[in-house]
Amino acid sequence: MNRSLGTIFKKGLTFSADSFLLFKWPLRKFLFYFFLLNLIMFIPLTYSIYQLDSSIQTLLGIQLTDAAGLAGLPEPCEIVNEELICEDDTIYEASFSVNDQPIRVVINASETMTAESYELIMRKQTAELRLADATLRMDYRGFDYTPFSDLNQEDPDTAYTLLFDGFYPSLRPFLALPLTFIFVGGYILTNTVLLFTLAGFAMLFKLTIYDLPRYPNMVKLFILASTVPGVINLIIGLFGLSAFSSLVYNFLTPFFVYVLYRRKDPEIKV
Repeated sequence: MNRSLGTIFKKGLTFSADSFLLFKWPLRKFLFYFFLLNLIMFIPLTYSIYQLDSSIQTLLGIQLTDAAGLAGLPEPCEIVNEELICEDDTIYEASFSVNDQPIRVVINASETMTAESYELIMRKQTAELRLADATLRMDYRGFDYTPFSDLNQEDPDTAYTLLFDGFYPSLRPFLALPLTFIFVGGYILTNTVLLFTLAGFAMLFKLTIYDLPRYPNMVKLFILASTVPGVINLIIGLFGLSAFSSLVYNFLTPFFVYVLYRRKDPEIKV
């Protein structure tokens, strides 16, 4: 299989005149190659998702920080050197709400305390947020020196946003995986639909071009032709321009289909 994929890649990259000889291979090999090529060319996009800060909520329009404000934080407490430090052993409480759902905040909790439903507990070195049946375990790596007295001077919504931004580096692994499925999976699905649609439209030329490949072979031709656009997409993504990669792919793939077809060895029967 690896040798077959390497051959497809080489023929597609070099626009080899004997590329049409590969059409005797089953379509499933080409489809697997197409899926693998898409995964590779979206590596920069996947990396960028895992590196995004809490501003991802703005990009998605989901407003993760859109919550009723956080107020009444205990003045004797602060986060310093990635630890919650309070002046005494008192357990404090605060609250905020998301979509009218109250969430209780327990501050300076003991190490043995666990979160109940819709509760955020903040221990000395770790925090735990439970929403219904989902439990998220976090730490304070995303915080700078953060005295709660300073947070209380902000308006409640800003205080909540600052707290969310601090916890976001701990939440990123939980959010990045579904976002990767949404974005990368969505792009791959779009490219797959585009592949079969363009191959179908190309069959219209069979009315005037007698030796045009049959539909399954036309799909293989489009997959071959997507090799160079896929490599270009990867390079563009490495320069942080993943947003433009789909445009490049969509315009270049049909062009390279034409180039490959024109370079076909006339002795090869399709």
